[in-house]
Amino acid sequence: MPKRNSLEIRKKILQYLKENPLTLAQLERKVNTNSRTIKQDCEELKFYKLITIEKGIHPANGKLFYTAKLTNFGIEIIG
Repeated sequence: MPKRNSLEIRKKILQYLKENPLTLAQLERKVNTNSRTIKQDCEELKFYKLITIEKGIHPANGKLFYTAKLTNFGIEIIG
C-alpha cells in the first residue's frame, strides 16, 4: 500500500469530523495514522479555520485530551 499524502489524510479527518466531534486519539485510530501526523494536520486545518481544537480533562481519570470539531466555515466548505 503506497504512503498517503497529507491532503488525503486531511480529507479523511474532515469527513470523520463532519459526522461528529472526535478526540485526536479517536481520529488517530479512524484515519489509521500516528498521533504526530494527526496533530500536525489538525493544527493546519485549525490555521485555516476549518476546525477547532478544544482541551479537556477526562472526569474519570484526570487525563488531558483534545477534541476536534468542524467550524461553521468548515461545514460550509466541505458541504
